[in-house]
Amino acid sequence: MKFNKPLQYLVLGLALLSLPGCLDNDDDDPVPTQQDTQITVTPSLGLIKNANIQILTLSNNQPVAGATGSTGESGSATITVPAGTTGPFLVEVLPTSDSEYFDEAKAAFLPLPSDTKLRAVLSNLQSQVGVTTLTEIAANSIISANVSDANSVNAVNEQIRKALAPALQSILQAPQLISENAEGSVNNDQGGIYAVTLAALAKLGSTQDNPALAMLNSLKADFLDNQLDGKVGDKAFQNPIYNADSFISDLSAQITSYANSFGVAELISDINSTFLLNEIKKTLEGLEDILNGLNLDDLNFDFIPDGFLPDDDDDDQDDDQGNDDTTATLTITGTTTTAGITTDLPAITVNNVPAPNPEDINAIEQQIKTQVESQGITVTNLEFELVSASSEKVVVSVKYSFSTSGVTVTADLTYTWTPGFTGDDASDDDGSNDDMLPDALSGKVFTLTFKITESGSSFTDGQKVMFTFSSSGKLFIDVDPDASNGDEITIDDFDKSGDEYNYSDEANGFKYSVAVLDGKLHEINLFAIGGGLLGQFVEQASGDEIPNLELVTALAGTYTVTGEGHSRGTFIIGQDGTIDFDSGVSFAPSDIVAIFDRRNITEEPRVQVNYGSDDSGPSIRIFLNSDLQTIKMIVYSNQNEGIEVSVTVQTATGGGS
Repeated sequence: MKFNKPLQYLVLGLALLSLPGCLDNDDDDPVPTQQDTQITVTPSLGLIKNANIQILTLSNNQPVAGATGSTGESGSATITVPAGTTGPFLVEVLPTSDSEYFDEAKAAFLPLPSDTKLRAVLSNLQSQVGVTTLTEIAANSIISANVSDANSVNAVNEQIRKALAPALQSILQAPQLISENAEGSVNNDQGGIYAVTLAALAKLGSTQDNPALAMLNSLKADFLDNQLDGKVGDKAFQNPIYNADSFISDLSAQITSYANSFGVAELISDINSTFLLNEIKKTLEGLEDILNGLNLDDLNFDFIPDGFLPDDDDDDQDDDQGNDDTTATLTITGTTTTAGITTDLPAITVNNVPAPNPEDINAIEQQIKTQVESQGITVTNLEFELVSASSEKVVVSVKYSFSTSGVTVTADLTYTWTPGFTGDDASDDDGSNDDMLPDALSGKVFTLTFKITESGSSFTDGQKVMFTFSSSGKLFIDVDPDASNGDEITIDDFDKSGDEYNYSDEANGFKYSVAVLDGKLHEINLFAIGGGLLGQFVEQASGDEIPNLELVTALAGTYTVTGEGHSRGTFIIGQDGTIDFDSGVSFAPSDIVAIFDRRNITEEPRVQVNYGSDDSGPSIRIFLNSDLQTIKMIVYSNQNEGIEVSVTVQTATGGGS
């Protein structure tokens, strides 16, 4: 039997790719420099302004005397290394209170957090040095494994190049600095290729507040076990910001899209040839002996966005399945084709997945959905056909295609479940969702206001929408509560990811991501399935009640601050929620449109107060220290008027001090 059904899901599509061969390093032992050496260091996540740079010797992690500099506004620093200094060397970026970086995914300068790690390790000095996402991935592995010889340094750097940027000659070369995506502003050379690659990586994290940094921190952890799979060893990321299974095709699509956006004919005449897309891979080879001293259990992974999934009790899982002697396994094999390039996939194995009933179309469809539903990419022409079924195995052919950023991906896969269906699995695998809604949502009704971020939804800015959550997990949406004509949208089930409950409205192409924080509804984010954030549904401030006002008043006090564009030198939060940013820039509680609780964002916890209808209007962002009780920085912005002023707290008096 054969079925054709359009679904809004992406199936597991890519697996670990291997290339034969290993590194051949003929580097001699490092020798001391015989004269002072001047090098130019160019860090980049996009252009980085006003950051300090220092050079250390890798073997003892000691700064080289006088080998420091600052990127200033240009983004590069020229540094002198004294004669007689022996490598390998560690080049380190040290953010200051004025540091900013241009995030290509956000197309804007963002503050560079003080705890950002951005490093490069080089065996010998060279006149131009780039310090980027790729060099930090390599440096993190080198330093974590406590290796310091030149051959090992070169080997790790080379493997990161081969995996993520095979078109580059070296990840240590300086990339072109990009601070805007303007027609013709990228070069058709190694620097331009490097810049486009870094931008494409940032765009994979576009759902994050700081995409380039979020990708940096995820990738450098993921590669510690020599393969990109969304895990470190056997610990899986709780809320991965990229899909490890489709990473190669996703990165290829972003590279293609971003390179095309600059309109440089020579650069885009043959994208695959220019960027060697078919050589990108997710495995590092030949590093086992070099990194054999790396103990993953001894490392700190606080920098990973949202951390790891909690450990599971495998024995309990086996008992619940009733299959202590046999592990139910789903194996996926086949090919994917991206931009005309077909790749044979090594087998992907997923344990504890019982076979569906081969006579139940919905059961087969549910098994496919279970593997793909979290990916959020619109699939077209999905076909699945039962090939064979027995008590030993169930085999289904799965085909689909999807388009992202103008690049078409097709997949021809085979799903094989072992053991097969015997009828005993029905009680364990009924396709039901065992997750329950929390008390904050179950049986509750919320009337929220839509705040638009991007166009593309059927909701208008300021529109009131009623959300009703049933105790069984269903979501009912009334898009016009005042009309009293009932609910227009019903979504039967949800998927849980951390503290978010995701409802997919496949008919209209939207996903409602319901966030619960501190035991109460935080907000509902609206996403296009297969696309980005379109807006948020939030509690609208009205009358004497202003939702989340306590987050502001808890920080009441007078703060001594410094920052370019700030004249008075003080920032004041009143006990009633009044915010006095600077002379002539003050807001009363009655001016508040919405207060967003962003304290759960690991890298930059903050409270955001909007005084306009959306993020483009006047807003105050209060960035907090790790204790979530004291302020380290405040940003006042009004994008409609081209205003953004950042200040750093020096001292505080009163609450929040």
